[in-house]
Amino acid sequence: MSRYISLLIFIGLVFWGCDDKTDDNTPTEITLWGEYYSVENTDTLDLSNNQLTGIIPPEIGNLINLTLLDLSGNEVTGSIPPEIGNLTNLTHLNLGLNQLTGSIPSGICNLTKMVYLNLVWNKLTGSIPPEIGNLTNLTYFSLYDNQLTGDIPESICNLDINWSSSGYFSISNNQLCPPYPSCVEDYVGNQDTSDCP
Repeated sequence: MSRYISLLIFIGLVFWGCDDKTDDNTPTEITLWGEYYSVENTDTLDLSNNQLTGIIPPEIGNLINLTLLDLSGNEVTGSIPPEIGNLTNLTHLNLGLNQLTGSIPSGICNLTKMVYLNLVWNKLTGSIPPEIGNLTNLTYFSLYDNQLTGDIPESICNLDINWSSSGYFSISNNQLCPPYPSCVEDYVGNQDTSDCP
């Protein structure tokens, strides 16, 4: 009988040990595009130019130690998941050259360590979140060639990018409406204002 109980305990421990979650239901690893990534040990995720398709899985927001996320040059579709806003250690985010739609989630503006934000050549719509001014460490900021509309928030003047000698700033080829904040009026580039009030 004691042998039987020992066997049951062993089987229980084996199954318990195989669980990929911690006691608080936080996963220890996640699967992205068929590959496994450790939540604790993954700090760089560069899957650029990899022929990725489908959406960006919301589980990506569990990789809280990421400092670099590069999914550029793929065929990723759908919206930018709001869970991206959980990646508060990110310094580099590159989602350019995809087929992303929907708006820029305001949670991106929580990533205050970011120095590089590139969302070029997508199909993003909606307005630039007013919280964008929180990203005061940005030195590279490009929303070039999307379908963004509305006003450019005044808070964009909190950024120290194009008006510094070492920065890069591009929001041209969108549908952003004047009047533009004075700090960027010389840098808005080509805008389709035909639907502006």
